[in-house]
Amino acid sequence: MKELSKYLCLLLRHQPEKADLDMDRHGWVSVDRLIKGVNQHSSFKLDRELLEKIVDEDGKGRYRFNDSHDKIKCCQGHSVQWVEPELIWCEPPEFLYHGTTAQALEAILESGSIKKMKRHAVHTQADINKAWQSAERWHKTPVVLKIAASEMFRDGYRFGVTENEVWCTEEVPVKYICGKIYNKE
Repeated sequence: MKELSKYLCLLLRHQPEKADLDMDRHGWVSVDRLIKGVNQHSSFKLDRELLEKIVDEDGKGRYRFNDSHDKIKCCQGHSVQWVEPELIWCEPPEFLYHGTTAQALEAILESGSIKKMKRHAVHTQADINKAWQSAERWHKTPVVLKIAASEMFRDGYRFGVTENEVWCTEEVPVKYICGKIYNKE
C-alpha cells in the first residue's frame, strides 16, 4: 500500500500524463479515471475501497476528495507548472518549521535561501513533529529549521495554508532561519 501511495503522489503531483489523467488547474482529477489509469498503466491494482483507505490512513493528509468523492487531488507539492494550489492566504504563526537534511542545509546556507525547487512553494509546518516527518523521509541526517514566519510576513512575504495545514511561501531567506534542530525531542 505504501508503494501505491507513492505512485499516486507521483501521478497527482508530478506526472498525471503517466495514467492519462484529466487534471484541472487546481490538481483535481476524476476518481474513476484515476482508478482506470492506475490499473491500465501500472502493475498496481486500485479500486475505490483501496483508494478510500489510502486517503483515510495517510498520516500527512496529502490527499483530498471533493464532497461527492468523485474527484481527488494532492493538497500541495505539485511540480506540474500549470497547477495552482488552493491556498488560504493569511498571516502565519510566529514560527514555522521546515524539515530537511544536513546536506541540504549546506546548500541552503550557500545559496542564501530555502528555495521551492521544482515545486510551487517552500513547505513549512506549524507542528514541529510534521516537519520531522518530512526531514526523516530522506533517510539521511535530518534537521528541522525554525523559521521566523511572523517577521517574514511583516517584511512583506506572503503565506498560504493548505487544507492539510502545510504553510507555503515562495522562498525563505536564511536571515529568517532562527534555529536549527538536529535531534528530535
